[in-house]
Amino acid sequence: MRKLRYFFGGRLFPCAFITTIIALSGVFLAFYLPRVFGALAAAERVFAFICALTVACSAALPESKAGKLILILLLPWTGALFCLFWRNKADKTLPRDTPERPIHADEEMGAYALLAERLCGLTGGNAASADYFPNGAAMRDKLLSDLTEAKRFIWMDYYIVERGAFWNAVLAVLEEKAKAGTDVRLIYDDFGCCLTLPRHYPKELAARGIKCFSYHPVRILPDGTLNRRDHRKLALIDGAIAYTGGINLADEYVGEKIRFGHWKDSAVRLTGEPAVQFCRLFAKSWSKRFPKDESALFELLSTAPKTEGAVPCAPFCDGGERKNGRTGARVYRRLFSSATKKIYAFTPYLALDRTLLGALQSAAAAGADVRLMIPHIPDKKTVFLLTRSYARELETHGVKVREYTDGFLHAKNCVCDGRLSVVSSYNLDYRSMYLQAECGVLISDESFAQALEEDFLAAWKAGSPVKKASAAEKLLSPLFRLFAPMA
Repeated sequence: MRKLRYFFGGRLFPCAFITTIIALSGVFLAFYLPRVFGALAAAERVFAFICALTVACSAALPESKAGKLILILLLPWTGALFCLFWRNKADKTLPRDTPERPIHADEEMGAYALLAERLCGLTGGNAASADYFPNGAAMRDKLLSDLTEAKRFIWMDYYIVERGAFWNAVLAVLEEKAKAGTDVRLIYDDFGCCLTLPRHYPKELAARGIKCFSYHPVRILPDGTLNRRDHRKLALIDGAIAYTGGINLADEYVGEKIRFGHWKDSAVRLTGEPAVQFCRLFAKSWSKRFPKDESALFELLSTAPKTEGAVPCAPFCDGGERKNGRTGARVYRRLFSSATKKIYAFTPYLALDRTLLGALQSAAAAGADVRLMIPHIPDKKTVFLLTRSYARELETHGVKVREYTDGFLHAKNCVCDGRLSVVSSYNLDYRSMYLQAECGVLISDESFAQALEEDFLAAWKAGSPVKKASAAEKLLSPLFRLFAPMA
């Protein structure tokens, strides 16, 4: 009932209603009016041709253009309007591409420095510690403890925040800290929380002393931002501690509520220089919305303690403003193409472009042990159909894929050659790789990689093979794959 109340009382309902009216009107125009007005039929063809030409000449992913052109062909008015509303403008500030170069953990500068300097735009550094949490329940207790010990600031950025036992416990600490003078700030995604939080929740938090804003508020008239979401999961404390991974601030992520069977997730806790790097990322994101706060945020960050460490790390990120030149896609491409022994990866959604698919297939063909684990119980059935379709394709090229039999797998980890590890908010799909705001960390450490491998192999042992495609799946999969890159 609460989600229905938030749906009808928030921005999503009028947006969905108006979009439906526009779509139905377009269908009406496409199928009825051309029969009555010959001039309108001619105008329809000219309009569709202009939109198709715009799509063909755009800087979008080649895979996405095919789906848009098919949409324009089927529904010249509605499809063309959709493509115009949801187009992604080119980013004129994109850095020039750098030559590909394999990642090797034994390089003199270290893998963290290579990626941080040449790909991420951030300075790599050593973490004092890197602790892996194989489930949300283990992370929750440590996070609450760290929040309670915060002295100067707490900054959080999450895709989903939902009222419940977990968020209520976090909120109680945040409110107490805000009253004590700690700088407490929260960014949450407006679309991700449209069914979990009321529309004016930032004002409610402001009354508790917590500064907050929702990322890309859902608008009645689509402007392209609706499809570019903030999918990050970050909790930052005093510039000394950072949490990231797949865990959102909702009960199912920490085992307080059962959804889709057992919810398998993971996170990492970093201390030292990587925490500072993530804080700079948050400060930049906040300053885009509130430019006047930038100097205060970086001044507060300057008080962060300097901690020496021995675990090489490279935080990396992508914003939600550009489609090409994405750091996450480049990091994963370099990891996959550099692996010589093994690649183990968790992902809840699987829909990769030809470059990343080819990198996995090539690694398997070269003799590497390439394994992917996907959910068995889906949270979105159409997306799950797509995930299984890509999994079956990979299996034909020697990649091993299994499903997490106990429930829904939401963890987003990758470990290569027993040394390089990634824990992130990135799914192995088009949305994460080429559209949404995401973040993650590359860690070059054998003991940390071993912890990820043990977690993966335990899940793998209890997993089940991907089922053969049914007749319905064989029929629908090509259609869904056609439109998968249109994010």
